[in-house]
Amino acid sequence: MKGSPPHDEKRLPAEAVGLGLNVVVAAFLFGFLGHWVGKRVGAEEVLTLIGGLVGAAAGFYSLYLHLVGRPGRDRDKRAE
Repeated sequence: MKGSPPHDEKRLPAEAVGLGLNVVVAAFLFGFLGHWVGKRVGAEEVLTLIGGLVGAAAGFYSLYLHLVGRPGRDRDKRAE
């Protein structure tokens, strides 16, 4: 494609894997945090579940911003 960055076909799969890992890592970290807090207050199962769900939601929100927000930013940069 004319005007596209070189090696674009190699960059896109790596970017997709990175975005997917972002969702998984956020869910894991928030779940772990919920587990840690839950052990201290006596609500381990509930807080682990809530932490994992909040982390997954945060990861999907980040994914949404990258996928939906990026075309607008790229379009604005090209217009300048």
